[in-house]
Amino acid sequence: MNASAANWPALVGRWIVEHRCALGSVVLVAVLWWLLLPWKSNAATWCEAFGLADFYREIGDGGIGRAIGESLWLFPVIEVVHLFGLAVLGGSVIVMDLRLLGVGLKNAPPARVLANTRPWFFVGLVVMIATGVPLFLSETTKCCFNHSFEVKITALFLAVPYTLAVRNRVAVRDGVSTCALQGAAVLSLGLWFTVAAAGRWIGFSG
Repeated sequence: MNASAANWPALVGRWIVEHRCALGSVVLVAVLWWLLLPWKSNAATWCEAFGLADFYREIGDGGIGRAIGESLWLFPVIEVVHLFGLAVLGGSVIVMDLRLLGVGLKNAPPARVLANTRPWFFVGLVVMIATGVPLFLSETTKCCFNHSFEVKITALFLAVPYTLAVRNRVAVRDGVSTCALQGAAVLSLGLWFTVAAAGRWIGFSG
């Protein structure tokens, strides 16, 4: 048995220590999924649990929701723009997080990468919200009984403040350890992946 094979436990232990922050973020995302994902299809949504079904129906019967629901082309057009906004936002997030992970743009300081990607993040976020609201108004009843919708909204409300208040600050601070940078990036990717995956699954569930 060669020396490298004999020392594999030490090598694995060293790798775990070096990437402990990233691994911790993976655990946090896994816990989030375990808390949010509906393991039982018959479990009540928050809308049902808090008796908001009638409220959802009332706002869905308004002019905007009804107009979109009765139109043959409004919903798909708005959804395409919504997905475009998600792609823009997701692209900015991925570029920044890969830099924090040390995978790409290694010669560019994180602060400069953030300065270049932050405007696109806000553009994508504004487009997502501006198109997401009318999409919701056109399918309020479906959203009320859809677990994927509540997962997406919960993850979105976690991802936005985390990105702005935590990850972005970590990216611009001097002297931040590689461990902290990797942990911030992995948690960011996990949250935004949850937003995208749950949003995509809304059309296949509920």
